[in-house]
Amino acid sequence: MPTTDEQEQGVRRVYGEIAEAYEAFFPSLHRYEGRVERFLGEAVSPGRRVLDVGCGPGQLTRELDPTVEVVGLDLSPEMIARARQGRPSGEYRVHSYRDPVPGELGRFDVALAVGCLDFCDDLARTLGHVSEALKPGGRLLFTVLERRPGLEGHEEAWRRIHTADQEVTLYFWSFAETARALESARLLPRTYGHAPGWVQLMEQRTMHFGWWDVERG
Repeated sequence: MPTTDEQEQGVRRVYGEIAEAYEAFFPSLHRYEGRVERFLGEAVSPGRRVLDVGCGPGQLTRELDPTVEVVGLDLSPEMIARARQGRPSGEYRVHSYRDPVPGELGRFDVALAVGCLDFCDDLARTLGHVSEALKPGGRLLFTVLERRPGLEGHEEAWRRIHTADQEVTLYFWSFAETARALESARLLPRTYGHAPGWVQLMEQRTMHFGWWDVERG
């Protein structure tokens, strides 16, 4: 297993290398089936503050109402640069998922963490950081790769994947493990679904997410 620093450096490098082409591949790499759009349409109203964790090029929150204050965090400087181009009114920072959300950013009404927690080896810690950044009653939509016996590619707690010349670790969490992490982070489940997430192109395999809509208690 890599050290946490090695993992983070690997993820940063991978996403930095694909930043320029990421959005061109987005439709084929993801099977989100409108879940993010439906969540944002329900949870976000004009004037709200939205935190986009692992924002990538910012495509999930780019088209929100101009009155919505968007803050995006990502490991990759190249992705952050893309996000700034797409929504100049947003605030975007290079930030590690291991660290608390900077307090000077204030509290948020809504948060996203879609397709980014797969690289975190301590789910409770990371969800705790996001929870602390939410206002009481604030909502979070997040995904985790689920560990499910009998589902190809999802049987183990972690697996190493190769992308070009880089190797990173993906972590898979059972339903029970995620539920315990939520309790630790003081997040209350609203809805849950098991549904397609993204495609491993080399293996032509669709990976599945646990989709969680939760609320800060």
